[in-house]
Amino acid sequence: MAARPGPRIVRGMTSKKKADVEQAAALQKVGQNAYKVGDLQGAIESFTQALAASNEDTGILDNRAATYCKLKMYSQARADARAMVKLAPSDDRGYLRLAKVLCLDGNFDKAREIYEYALQKLPADHPGRKVLTQLLNKLQDKLAGGSRRDPFTILPLEIAELTLRQFSFKQIVAILRVCKGWSRFLGGLSSLWMHVDLTGARSRVPWTSVRNYIHRSRAQLTNATITNLVPSTTPKVLDMLSRCPKLEHLELMVPHDQPKEFYLKIKEFRHLKSIVCGADISLSHACVGSVLSTLSKLEKAAFLRVWDNPTRGPRPPSTWPQHLPNMKSLTIGSSQENPQGLSFPDVLPGLGSSVYPNLEELRLAWDPARSKSYQFDPVQEEEHLPPLRTLDLRGAAVQHNFYSILPTSLETLYLFSGSVENPHLGPTLLTPGENELPNLKTLIFNDTPWVNRSTLPLFLLHSKAPLRTLHVNFCHNINSEDFFDILNDPDGANPQLAELTDVGVACMVGMDDWGVGNLSTLLPNLKILDVSQTRITGCTIRMFADARNDESDARNLDGLIIKGCDDVSRDAIEYGRQMGLKIVT
Repeated sequence: MAARPGPRIVRGMTSKKKADVEQAAALQKVGQNAYKVGDLQGAIESFTQALAASNEDTGILDNRAATYCKLKMYSQARADARAMVKLAPSDDRGYLRLAKVLCLDGNFDKAREIYEYALQKLPADHPGRKVLTQLLNKLQDKLAGGSRRDPFTILPLEIAELTLRQFSFKQIVAILRVCKGWSRFLGGLSSLWMHVDLTGARSRVPWTSVRNYIHRSRAQLTNATITNLVPSTTPKVLDMLSRCPKLEHLELMVPHDQPKEFYLKIKEFRHLKSIVCGADISLSHACVGSVLSTLSKLEKAAFLRVWDNPTRGPRPPSTWPQHLPNMKSLTIGSSQENPQGLSFPDVLPGLGSSVYPNLEELRLAWDPARSKSYQFDPVQEEEHLPPLRTLDLRGAAVQHNFYSILPTSLETLYLFSGSVENPHLGPTLLTPGENELPNLKTLIFNDTPWVNRSTLPLFLLHSKAPLRTLHVNFCHNINSEDFFDILNDPDGANPQLAELTDVGVACMVGMDDWGVGNLSTLLPNLKILDVSQTRITGCTIRMFADARNDESDARNLDGLIIKGCDDVSRDAIEYGRQMGLKIVT
């Protein structure tokens, strides 16, 4: 009889005498006992007396509604269930009881509406949504009656195949288990089995599952994302994948610490166009060079853990190729402990346009990034960088000519930590050069100590860059006053700065409510602002929140990031969100 256990919701507890509440609980217990022995009328009387003592207790209402249902007194049961919903609209028990009463009374359409209404009212993280959804689906199936048919028996093969391609690997596997007919049908569509992706696995995946997948594809697999394997089975899985002649994209997120053995396996993948080796695969510098030399068709390569155990003594001859015309994206990552820093040939032998004529993305990432994790002096005199569109350097000690060697094709520049070598030029640190950056739209400095009032103007003003995203986060050698002076350049060197839409000034010295107001005036198109760990208060939130409803106010911000802003009250945050401002805390 009793509904699913849940929190007892009682309104006005402070206004009731303790004796009344205790009496109601005792009477409810009597009613439940009467229900158990079949004394339904006695149960109704006990629950009614309990409600007289505590008429806003959803638990008692639920018990009496259940008893009325047993007596087929559905109108009375509906009244109690509706009272539950009205009393506690955020409690799923009222909706469940009301829908059940309607179903018992034969009013299935109304019951469906109640389930749908409940799912609209309850928050997305409410624990009762899962049961409500299941019951709604079950009821919809019942209402559909016999009109539902197996889609794979009525849809044209091409349409069914196109539909199934929209599902993930994990979902396809689940569909296989519905019935034998579906399993046979899906198993016969080899085109569905061209991309194996194990990232959604909840536990270790046996190597036999990969074998079965390859078998279903008839060894025509084109993409493979391998993770969650039992480590000892990695070589066996690589052997099986090497027998797929059309495999072009391989992502490995499995432990492996034998570079020579790894290379012997990978060199068999002659048709690969992209390879990603995760942080659990430890590779030597020589092994990476051998892989790049052997797999000449590679367009994208990422090796996230290189040089973990550098050898002592003289450096062996480089095994890296001298010409990689197909390479478009290259990522090298490391967590090597080397406080002196590596010279650039130790990281990437040669980066001229003659070696990588079509390279568009270059990422060199150390974790943790230090001021001199490695030296970045990639070109000699009269050499040029490839036509990069993205350059991501983490922990790089750049040279004083760093700005002047940046290619005009650059669209995104990300610099994390690092330093400037040979700072003999004094406070300027970087030589300006003559080049501009006419395509640079995203510029991100994060904890970059050499960013100051002398170097930042190179990237903001001298470059003439049409920036839309600018982050100067945790750069402690530039303050808000310097930042405003650059943005408000009296010579108008780069009027496109006014078009910035995404700005980050996290932890910038001097940034407060007044500074944010000044920033919004200088940047009328600002949509996203990161002011984490600054001295702003709730006044900043109110300014942007009120502006959203003021058509004459140009400060129409969409999102505000305020992590670590201790002077912002919870009330201010709630007010901003109510006004439609997206706030990340």
